Amino acid sequence: MTKVVHVQKTSISALCAVSTGWSFRGRIDPTDGAKTAVVQMRDTAPSGVNWASCVRTEVAGRREPDWLRPGDILFPARGNVSLAVLIDARIGSLQAVAAPHFFVLRVVRPDVLPAWLVWWLNQDPAQRYLEQQAQSSTLVRNIARPALESVPVALPPLSRQEQIVELACAMQREEALLQRLRQDNQQIMTGLARDLLAG
Repeated sequence: MTKVVHVQKTSISALCAVSTGWSFRGRIDPTDGAKTAVVQMRDTAPSGVNWASCVRTEVAGRREPDWLRPGDILFPARGNVSLAVLIDARIGSLQAVAAPHFFVLRVVRPDVLPAWLVWWLNQDPAQRYLEQQAQSSTLVRNIARPALESVPVALPPLSRQEQIVELACAMQREEALLQRLRQDNQQIMTGLARDLLAG
């Protein structure tokens, strides 16, 4: 007999506090000796943030920034690919802010795993919902904050969330291994072709 998993139907606004990234007055230029890292679109991938590529700059303003911390979720407000990215433990003690074109989601409920919510936002039901809600200009689609906050979420119990996250991580590792294998195979074939040409 299959075990029935109770799933709550809810929305992002019920699970997270949603804010926008840090507002810079002009361009985000690197500053020598600056400690603050700024996460921009180019620094993110489905596997997380590449902290080494983030610009280091000074953050000016009257208030102290709400620094990014492990468990925060970044979601791009603009662009044709809108994938959520998790800020994980790799941030360490780094002082970092998100660029203004990101929404920052901070989970406010103890029964929600941020890694699971990232997974959910990147799945077809959430992506399709956002596609329907997006305000498209001719080239780039924009997602408004109310649209993101209203994304429907089917929330299973914590134990089920943990299982899904583990499975997603295993699949990501497998994909990375396959990618490396493909590159190795390509190098072998290239080497073979060069040997034939030199022979």
